[in-house]
Amino acid sequence: MSKEAIIQLLEQAGLEQYKQAIAFWIYSTAQLILEPVPDVSIPIGSSKVGGNPDLPEEVEWPRWKNDEMTFIAQINLAECPSELSLPQSGLLSFFYAVQSMFKDEYFFGDPDTCRVIYTGTDRLDHISRRNTPGRLKEEARMRSNRVSFIPELSVPASESAFLESLGLGWNGNRKDFNKYWEVFLSEFGKQWEREGYINRLMGHPDQIQGDMQVRCEMTYGGHTWDLMEKPEVRKQIVDSAVKWRMLLQIDSEEDKTGIMWGDVGRIYYWIHENDLKALRFDRVICEMQCT
Repeated sequence: MSKEAIIQLLEQAGLEQYKQAIAFWIYSTAQLILEPVPDVSIPIGSSKVGGNPDLPEEVEWPRWKNDEMTFIAQINLAECPSELSLPQSGLLSFFYAVQSMFKDEYFFGDPDTCRVIYTGTDRLDHISRRNTPGRLKEEARMRSNRVSFIPELSVPASESAFLESLGLGWNGNRKDFNKYWEVFLSEFGKQWEREGYINRLMGHPDQIQGDMQVRCEMTYGGHTWDLMEKPEVRKQIVDSAVKWRMLLQIDSEEDKTGIMWGDVGRIYYWIHENDLKALRFDRVICEMQCT
């Protein structure tokens, strides 16, 4: 579906007054299709989900507290669709503290439970495949999958800082908010005919439990949740939260990866657009949502 066709759907849903703003947030995305294969069959430096990572020798295996993190995925940026708002080359390696997830009461809300490592083009000749540390339990490891990309366009989720900044939400213009998620998103979803699991690089998230942008802004903005009760402060926070972009979404494709996120949930990596431009992947936040 083209950007013009998406705008036409907005008009047909009775949301013409918002089409200019929402059109700015129609982001390119790529679905990740997983194919289980032995790790040794995936060339070093290629995109994949699970298995063992390819890292420069000077990079230590990421940890959270006393646990090694789980290797989630690596994305060779030269293999990605060119429309994505990512560097044109290099390697992104994603980790998450899976083993700690349900045994530490302070896990959720801690931005340090994930790590994303960017290996620039000049270092790709110095990467090698690492064995997963033996202390990481088998149930906290992801099985290897080859990745292929399907480029698409994506639109803001109904519960997002994008929509709230336009006054659309549970505490805003409910009439037009309902048009967006009941009419527009319903018709938009029919165009893709998506079924099953959705793994996604960039674009907008397929949410399960609502907005994550405000949570990211609260985490790094030093705000307290009490302040959100003040309308003028909430507006400032929401307007800043629109700068958080989803980087990667991994679904509970347990039959392929061996891992389910909570109760058939997903994990989502988020990055501030200023950090993305500066290649500051050390400030990424990972959120987990499930039913």
